[in-house]
Amino acid sequence: MKKANLILFLFFTSVTFAQQDSIVQAMILDSADISAEKEYNKGIDFFKKNEYSSALECFSAAIQFKPGFDKAIYNRGLTYFEMLKYVEAVKDMESVIEIIPSGDAYYWKAKSQEALGEIEEAIESYGAAVSLDKRNEKAYYNRGVLKFTKGDYEGAVADFSLAIDLNKSYTYAYNDRASAKRKLGDLDGAIKDYQLAIMIDNSLAFIHNNLGSAKRKNGDLTGAIQDYSKAISLDPKYTIAYNNRGSAKYDAENYDEALRDFDKAVQLDPKYAYAYNNRAATKFKLKDYAGSIEDCTEAIKINPNYGYAYSNRGNAKELLRDDSGACEDWKKAVELGVEIAKNHIGDCK
Repeated sequence: MKKANLILFLFFTSVTFAQQDSIVQAMILDSADISAEKEYNKGIDFFKKNEYSSALECFSAAIQFKPGFDKAIYNRGLTYFEMLKYVEAVKDMESVIEIIPSGDAYYWKAKSQEALGEIEEAIESYGAAVSLDKRNEKAYYNRGVLKFTKGDYEGAVADFSLAIDLNKSYTYAYNDRASAKRKLGDLDGAIKDYQLAIMIDNSLAFIHNNLGSAKRKNGDLTGAIQDYSKAISLDPKYTIAYNNRGSAKYDAENYDEALRDFDKAVQLDPKYAYAYNNRAATKFKLKDYAGSIEDCTEAIKINPNYGYAYSNRGNAKELLRDDSGACEDWKKAVELGVEIAKNHIGDCK
C-alpha cells in the first residue's frame, strides 16, 4: 500500500507541476502579448506625431516581444519609408507578405522599390497589390506613372484609365493620361482629358500649361496662349509657362510679345538655356543679330552640348559676315546631331 500510495503521490505531483508549467508559460505568453501591444500602441502614437525614431524603437520592441507580429512589422516598414530607409522598408513589407499577403504591403513595397529606382520590380509589386486589392486606385496610378517613364504609353493609358474608373475625380490621373495620349499622338484625346482635369480642379497651373502645349501642337495657337496665360495667372513665377507662351507667340509671328515672355523667363531663371535660345531665335527674326549671338552664347555656357544654340548662333554670325565663325558653329551643331545645320555647311572649308 505504501508503494502504491507513493506512486499515486508521485503521479499527482507530476501532473501538478505540468499544470503549473503550462499556466506559467501561458502567463509569460500573455505578458509578452500585452507588452507587445503596449509598445505597438506607443509606436502608433509616435508615428502620428512624426516622431519616427521613437516609433521605430517601439515597433521593434513590439516585434521582440511578439515575433511575427504582422501589424508591428507593417508599421515599422512604413516608419522606415518615412525615414527614407527604403531597403529596410522593403524587407519589412516582404516579412509581412510571408505572414499574410496583403495589397497594402505590396503597395508599400512597390513605393519603396520605386524610391530605390527599381522600376521593373516596383511595377511587378504594384501588379501584386492590385491583384489582391482591385480597388487600389493609387497602385494603378503609380504603376501608370512608371510605365510612362519607361516609354510604355499605351500601358500607362490603360493604368490611368483603371484609376479613373475607380475614382472619377482623380485629377492627376486625367492629367497624366492626357500626357500619355500626347506621346501617342492622340492630341484630341489629350486635350479632352486635360479639360476634364481642369473641370475637377481649376487651380492647378501645370494642367493649364499642359493643355496649352497640347493645343499648340494641335495648331490652336490662340487657345494655347490663353491656357498659358491662365497658368501664369495662377502662378506668376511659372518660368516654363512664360517660355511656352513665348514659343506660341513666336509661332504666331508675334515676335515683340514673344520677346517679352522670354525676357521674363530668363529673369525668373537665369540658368534656363532653352529660354535664352528661344529669345535668340526671336531676336534673329527682329534682325538683332548681335543680340541673338549673345543669347546663343549664354545658352551654350549653360549647356555646352546645346546643338540648336550652336546652329542658331551660326545663322546670326553668317548675317554679320563672320563666315568662319558661322561654319565653326554649324559643324559643331552637326556633330551634336542637329540635322538642319547640314544645309548650311556646304560652302564651309
